[in-house]
Amino acid sequence: MNRRSCSRQRGVLATGFILVSLAVIAQEQDLTPRLSHVTDDDTDRVPMVTAFPDYPSIARRDRIEGEATVCFRIDTRGKVLSPRVRESSHRIFVKPTLRAIRASSFEPLRPGQTLKGSKTCRTYRYRLESLPSNPDVLGVEQPE
Repeated sequence: MNRRSCSRQRGVLATGFILVSLAVIAQEQDLTPRLSHVTDDDTDRVPMVTAFPDYPSIARRDRIEGEATVCFRIDTRGKVLSPRVRESSHRIFVKPTLRAIRASSFEPLRPGQTLKGSKTCRTYRYRLESLPSNPDVLGVEQPE
């Protein structure tokens, strides 16, 4: 190999190293979607299965945060009926909220048990949290 080839290879390797380093730095600054809080309004029914919605990838990409409130009825077997989104800070959260509440259930009523007010509402809050920049926390091995 001549000097020009060696020099070109070193330049390509250096450029590759820089690109990989930038990708790692960008990944460390990436935001992780989290459903930070779920609240139920005025219900005496105990949740049996609470499903959490998937954070929409477009909302994550565009760093959109918000919340959606869904109201529904609970039948005697604990199944969610007639879910409707009462309000949402962004329409992108409507579908994942409905999917999550449909996948949720409550404890069934005991024989002879009745509860007044079978309608309840649940609010899902969608928040993005930064990943820690500490390589030890991320599981990245440091070169020695």
